[in-house]
Amino acid sequence: ALSRAEVLVEDKLFATLDPVTRRIMLPSGRQVLLTDTVGFIQKLPPAVVAAFRATLEEIQEADLLLHVIDITHQNAAEQAQVVDGILAEIGLGDKSRVLVLNKVDVLAPGLAESAALERVLKAVAGPAKETRWPVAVVSAARGWGLDRLRKLMAREVERHAGVPRRTGLTRWPSDPSPSCAPSASGAASPEA
Repeated sequence: ALSRAEVLVEDKLFATLDPVTRRIMLPSGRQVLLTDTVGFIQKLPPAVVAAFRATLEEIQEADLLLHVIDITHQNAAEQAQVVDGILAEIGLGDKSRVLVLNKVDVLAPGLAESAALERVLKAVAGPAKETRWPVAVVSAARGWGLDRLRKLMAREVERHAGVPRRTGLTRWPSDPSPSCAPSASGAASPEA
């Protein structure tokens, strides 16, 4: 949804195995590369391990991660914690990121009271709902919240990017689904 590109969108495990990179323009006028990657999942089948090697390479080069979470998934909170744990294990626990809570359109009316949203926010931000990472609540399918997400991305890229270099903006969906940037996470880098 961020790149407005036509891509395969399936609510199916491992629908996307290879990283796909697209160029997007942020509100600041800066062009960045957005790389959609396979999501982090515990206990991967051996056939998928190679796809994760490519994902890890993209993540290490990224200046900013988009950690996109499908807030409608029954295990969304646990999936978010798995991503955070894997990032910490590979030495990227402090990598700058934006938390993207996707599929808000599927939640019942009264978003603030939504049990699903509360559960995910508590898991990724703690009981006080405080996180050091900015949070964007979006619906990639309907385009809701994408302007705010782009603004957050622009701010965070400017804040953390340093010297412009060629790398990627990555997403890790908790499950491959229609997501605006990712469904469990993502990464951004300015393009030279």
